[in-house]
Amino acid sequence: MVNRLLIPGSFLFILMMMSCSYDFPELNQEYSNGTIDASRYISLGDGFSAGTMDGALYSQGQNSSFPLILSIQLNIGQNSSFMQPDINSVNGFNAMTSDSVNINGKWIYIYSTQTQAEPERILTVGEAPEFYAGEMSAPGNFSVPFAKSFEILSPSLSNNIYYERFASDPGNSSLLDDVVNNDPGFFTLWIGMNDFLGYAISGETGNPYPSLDPELNNKKDLTSIDLFESAIDSILAQLLVNPKATGLIAQLPQFDDLPFFYTYPYNFIRMENSELGAFYSHYREFNDAVSNHNINHPDNKRPFINYHDNGVNLYPQEPVVYDESLVNAFYPDGITPLPKIRQVREGELILLTYPVEKSDYGTIIPASEEYYLSEKQIEIIKQRTDAYNAVIENQINKYAGRLHLVPLTGIIHDIAETGKYTAWGMPNSTDIKYFNGVPIEGTLGLNSIFSLDGLHFNQRGNAFIANQFIEVMNNQYQANIPFANINSYIGNTISN
Repeated sequence: MVNRLLIPGSFLFILMMMSCSYDFPELNQEYSNGTIDASRYISLGDGFSAGTMDGALYSQGQNSSFPLILSIQLNIGQNSSFMQPDINSVNGFNAMTSDSVNINGKWIYIYSTQTQAEPERILTVGEAPEFYAGEMSAPGNFSVPFAKSFEILSPSLSNNIYYERFASDPGNSSLLDDVVNNDPGFFTLWIGMNDFLGYAISGETGNPYPSLDPELNNKKDLTSIDLFESAIDSILAQLLVNPKATGLIAQLPQFDDLPFFYTYPYNFIRMENSELGAFYSHYREFNDAVSNHNINHPDNKRPFINYHDNGVNLYPQEPVVYDESLVNAFYPDGITPLPKIRQVREGELILLTYPVEKSDYGTIIPASEEYYLSEKQIEIIKQRTDAYNAVIENQINKYAGRLHLVPLTGIIHDIAETGKYTAWGMPNSTDIKYFNGVPIEGTLGLNSIFSLDGLHFNQRGNAFIANQFIEVMNNQYQANIPFANINSYIGNTISN
């Protein structure tokens, strides 16, 4: 089985780090924030702004959130008073994997045995978030992990522990109320990722066309375009109610440019010849029944379960999965239904949650629908994300001169392409970007900008994102803000 979680090259990385140099900014340079009011800077968003990484919000991740890095660059030569609702936790709380019995923390890389060729990704023990004892004010980070666009406007966001822990009046105040009450002079807004990610990471277990009533939407639903547009319009109207206020809004990256959706190729399974023989025997009767069905129902055919013979190397095989959209079919007795199974097709996506450690899973045992995305599902999510970005573009035009776009979509795509490998080990792109001689890659390896949850950015990734915001600030607000040295921020590491 091919494992692309860690691309070899850590030794090369160390050598390059030793040979690289960075000219740190001199404090007597003519730095300027231009027309930006850094003293009233507020960040509003979800976990991508809050500092969530490795699946959890924890202290080290929070202390390298991109808004905090941005604030540091805005205050070169002086102490930053930027406030965040400190989580005070080493491992944090992993809401994606925790349940009523097990409280998990962040993902880490470790070598569990001395003979392991590559480190494995494991969960740490987490802890439930505690209430924040302080009061939030500007400049500060008001971002809430897992928040959807329309939830920012509602007191019901207090059902989210990450907002409840620092809300001014839990159950009554909205996150936007708390932000507006602090009169932001400058803001960064990155919201909308959770409007599609909840649906995408669950393998379409939510509703792609939910009610327009926000109270009837759940975390796994795709937010409707109308609801997203209404939310963004309301959020920006209040953030810009002060005629002197200005801000940046982030363009949304496409979901399939996050390693959660591309780390495993669609045909990542390898089988020895003995396993292939068992696989063939197991599905012989099924394939015979499919053939019989297709002869009798040429307009409603069912796919066969195929396999590839091995050559010198083990041939990449497509996992067998359940697909409830397949037409009903029966064995020749006309009574016993054929299971609705098929193999993953090229162009479909295997999710990072796929239990690769389970023997025979995806071969003799068909994988559940929650572990892959079909072509139809992928197209729905892509179209919705494009529509969200169109809404954001319209707001840029509406507030011309006061609101500017941070174009993340293409930038993230180019980096992600270097991390997308075929099952034969060939990358989509070898055009790797560098910062002062150090590569910026899209795998889940040590040089990646993505953290180990495959969704959020790691520390150096957040520094990279902060620089994308700084570039727009320098271009649009007559500023001369120094870029963050992303080599000062760690990527993914191997724990002891």
